[in-house]
Amino acid sequence: MPLCPPSLPYYPLIDTFRRLKMEKGPWLIWVYGKATCLKGSPLLSDCLDSQMIKITEIKLYTVKSGDTGARGAAVGESQYWGGGWQAQTLISNPMSVYPQYSRIRSLWMGGGQDPFVIEIFTDAGVSGFCANYGGGEFACAIIEKHFKRFLIGQDPFNIELIWDQMNRSTLPYGLGGVTSMAMAGVDLALYDLVAKAQKLPVYKILGGQTKECIPCYVTIHPDFASSWRDRGFLGVKIAAPWGLESGRDGIKKMEKLIAKLRNDLGDEIEIMIDCYLSWDIEFASRVAERVHDYDVKWFEDPLQNGWATENNRILRERIAPILVATGNLEYHPKAFHNIIHNHATDIIQPELQWMGGITPGRWVAAMAKPYDMPVIPHGASVYNYHFVMANTNSPYAEYLSVGKGDAIQPIFAVIEGEPLPVNGKITLDPNKPGFGVELKRELLVPFKR
Repeated sequence: MPLCPPSLPYYPLIDTFRRLKMEKGPWLIWVYGKATCLKGSPLLSDCLDSQMIKITEIKLYTVKSGDTGARGAAVGESQYWGGGWQAQTLISNPMSVYPQYSRIRSLWMGGGQDPFVIEIFTDAGVSGFCANYGGGEFACAIIEKHFKRFLIGQDPFNIELIWDQMNRSTLPYGLGGVTSMAMAGVDLALYDLVAKAQKLPVYKILGGQTKECIPCYVTIHPDFASSWRDRGFLGVKIAAPWGLESGRDGIKKMEKLIAKLRNDLGDEIEIMIDCYLSWDIEFASRVAERVHDYDVKWFEDPLQNGWATENNRILRERIAPILVATGNLEYHPKAFHNIIHNHATDIIQPELQWMGGITPGRWVAAMAKPYDMPVIPHGASVYNYHFVMANTNSPYAEYLSVGKGDAIQPIFAVIEGEPLPVNGKITLDPNKPGFGVELKRELLVPFKR
């Protein structure tokens, strides 16, 4: 006999009544499909049956400017990760083979890598939001012109049903990319809403607390490596400046860079290299051979996404003991199943804000669990932190330096109250419901329908 809405975890009967003696009400108990209100419950303070809560309104926004004042890809100023060093410095990427676009990524980045915000409102007065760093106006248009029909009038607790409807309805035209980013915005906003309705942090409705705090590695610009040495992070990841477009000279430069990193960081900190789809088997194998003595933990996304399962499996065998980390530019759960089942990676890295949200992220974690494969969400966000806190096979998270790249600061300017690492670790406040953050509304621009 379930004691809460069927879409959420529930306590055994005896435990619930033990809690009833300890807590002040009114309490809402789910009996034979009907919510019954008991005096003193903290759940939905007005004691509404969750099946009667309906989504009434969706609001969509773009963001005025990134951390560095970037106005958006449409004017050549990508807001990717705020428009800082990630968009404005030399980083090897799939477009590096074209010299006119190789110098900085903002030369080729499009509106799909600008942020957007979605808010979901209900007739019970409870709302939730997601600030997604990818999707931009494209994702807003998909939600407004397509997904909205699956939301208005729906019970917000039916998260998996809504996700399935979004997925099935876009199979003919939008598998992955900005479609998945739009789905992620909806999914994460729903989790925020549902957790706030119960006055709980999101991680408590996912799997509860699996660790006291979250150890982090930090992604940085290599020029500032020495400044991150003594800040308590378990590792440092850099974005590779050179890839296959640089040929043998790029291989030699990567060797020198990694040697300098090890010298700057000492022997106690892990080193990871983000290759951003810009290497191939030969380039990665030759770099791996040259940097064997510097104890590199992983190469991240060395091969192009979407087709490289077999090649990643081959590469994984070639470059061991260096690990292969992949997944942050995969979108559909079936792609993750293909990678995991075929042993094509050592570490799987779903990007929750890109691959559809927490709903498919939980499926990926379940797929990886029998293989004892770590699930380390790509990127840095409050969404990732709640996911990691609730999963035993997510031992640590990524923190991303933004702006210039030499200081600990909030990652996403549009979010207020984002938890920051202290001595390399993130702590989540159990008293903050939902994802525990608010919007800086002065940075929002209503989406023009």
